[in-house]
Amino acid sequence: MNHIRVLEIISGFAVEGPLGGIERFGIELCRALDRTRLEPIAGGLWSYGTPLEQRWVSQLIGEGIEAFIAATWAEDAPYQSFWRALRGIRTALAGQRVDIIHSHCQFGDVAALLLKRASGAKVVMRTVHNEREWVKRPLRRLVLTNWLYPLTFDAEVGVSQGVVDNLNQRPGARWRGRQAHRIYNSLDFRRFSNVQVDRTVKKLEMGWPEDALVIGSIGRLVRQKGYSILLEAARLVLKHLSQVRFVIVGGGPLLESLKAQARKLGLEGQVIFTGPRGDVEELLVVMDLFVSSSLWEGLPTVLLESMAAGVPVVATNVSGSREIIQHGLTGLLVPPDNPVSLSEAIVSMVTERQRAAAMAERARSEVRSRFSIEIAAKLHAELYIQLLEGKGR
Repeated sequence: MNHIRVLEIISGFAVEGPLGGIERFGIELCRALDRTRLEPIAGGLWSYGTPLEQRWVSQLIGEGIEAFIAATWAEDAPYQSFWRALRGIRTALAGQRVDIIHSHCQFGDVAALLLKRASGAKVVMRTVHNEREWVKRPLRRLVLTNWLYPLTFDAEVGVSQGVVDNLNQRPGARWRGRQAHRIYNSLDFRRFSNVQVDRTVKKLEMGWPEDALVIGSIGRLVRQKGYSILLEAARLVLKHLSQVRFVIVGGGPLLESLKAQARKLGLEGQVIFTGPRGDVEELLVVMDLFVSSSLWEGLPTVLLESMAAGVPVVATNVSGSREIIQHGLTGLLVPPDNPVSLSEAIVSMVTERQRAAAMAERARSEVRSRFSIEIAAKLHAELYIQLLEGKGR
């Protein structure tokens, strides 16, 4: 029996920045799928010119997984970048059989539909990793997400129950009677099994005060992540806890405006922007608390990473985050867009260290049982086979 060939489309392999958890999930899914039945292909739409992305491609190829980057991303020419990526995918797959095209990103969704006939794929499907799609393009959300996609994709997957509920409520989905599948975002927990880091040495390496309490956050510097709210909260926290340092890991379009806000709030030296990093697992070990200030989410893998690393967490009570955290048991949830509530929760977790440690230990155990990449890979494999059988393969 021929292996089922599945093209997993992600934005790219620049996991350490400017991309992140969604792309890492796509990579880890390819690595975890049952290779006795499935043959995954990791297709990145674009190169972002970062030093580590080619390493991911080489690593996958070394593990026997076909992987490629289709084109180069140009920030000032997104549409030209898309058409170049589409041509690049066609070239990479020329003469090859593809059974399923599975997209994990917005441009990838469009590409999947356009590639279906040329590739001979029997199934096209997409995973929605965020609660809101096409945030800056509401007309596309209306036409594509609400109507076209429920009518054209063979299956849609949501990474949390909140995302699934949103998908099922769309007019096109209700009209056609389509129900989305829920498969949680997940992690390869082996990343956190043997991380050996001397906290003092790591702080010195990063230029952080040895005696500082490190409050960290990791993610793209975009509006969704609510970093301007986190900075307002930091100002309030530092009135009570002067030994705290806030560390924001990641890059993105808001970097300069956030730095300017930090200066305006008098937080220079107390809020540290590291830029993109390839040592997230080691940085998490150094953090005394992880904070997610997001305004909306799908199911944030960075929370899973923090909990897997044993770091206490505070997060905003948004879809996805509240499916991970049990308030008061495995972390604290606060209202989004509320710096006062966020600062109070941070102070509480930092000053009540024993309570925070107990939450972190419960969280570590729970995420490993619910959000492992092995579970997600098994569910995806079952869905792939079910969809192909429905097409008469």
